[in-house]
Amino acid sequence: MNGPYYIVSDNHFSMNNDSKEAVRREKLFKIFNKIKIKKKGSLIIGGDFFDYWFEYKNQIPSGYDSILNALKDLYNNNIKIYYIAGNHDFWDFGYLSNYTGLEFYKGDLEFNSSNKKILITHGDGILKSDIGYRFMKNIIRSKVFIFLYNLFPASFTCSLSKKISKSSSDYNHNDKYKKIIFADTLEYAKKKWKAGYDVVCIGHYHQTGIVKKDSNRIVYLGDWLSKYTVTCIDNGEIWQGDWQEFLNLS
Repeated sequence: MNGPYYIVSDNHFSMNNDSKEAVRREKLFKIFNKIKIKKKGSLIIGGDFFDYWFEYKNQIPSGYDSILNALKDLYNNNIKIYYIAGNHDFWDFGYLSNYTGLEFYKGDLEFNSSNKKILITHGDGILKSDIGYRFMKNIIRSKVFIFLYNLFPASFTCSLSKKISKSSSDYNHNDKYKKIIFADTLEYAKKKWKAGYDVVCIGHYHQTGIVKKDSNRIVYLGDWLSKYTVTCIDNGEIWQGDWQEFLNLS
């Protein structure tokens, strides 16, 4: 993997490409354009890039053409792309890689940068109270579930997926529960630090911020529903801001 590392997470791009969605996408495309100028580095997607993605053998979700083409263009400009599956977009079976050139991970991503061991996780299921979700997560990612899911028409499964993913989203994404989110994710990070990681980056919870604990860091990757968060790791330094702040960087 090549730095600098540009990280976005929880973009939740919609299949309904209306005017509001077009504005959100244009902000991302401006980020891509700035990254392309350097012609080096890596884009890391922390999961839930799409609000829904399930790849059928002969059909993919509609409405994402502009995003897929932008990713392909980024890859063609020497920017490597690493995509960590989230709870909304786990079900890619090769199309994204084949079309855009990205590398798709159905687990966490880890790499070394400036003698720092970095872990990036989508983070769903970390909270202690998420017992029911963790059980359901194992089911909906199983081969049996995927086989059965394929038997239903895409119009039906698209509606069903929204109900499934909503089971923990109201809790996990609600700022009322920030204390619980921060406490449980910090405990998770401490275990990873003990295991040898220096930096732990967590998505899913739509929180932002860089928390320092001695020489270790926990980074909350924000979202693209209201925060438009960009995180950069370069030569051991971590920067985070919104899309406009990123464009204003020299």
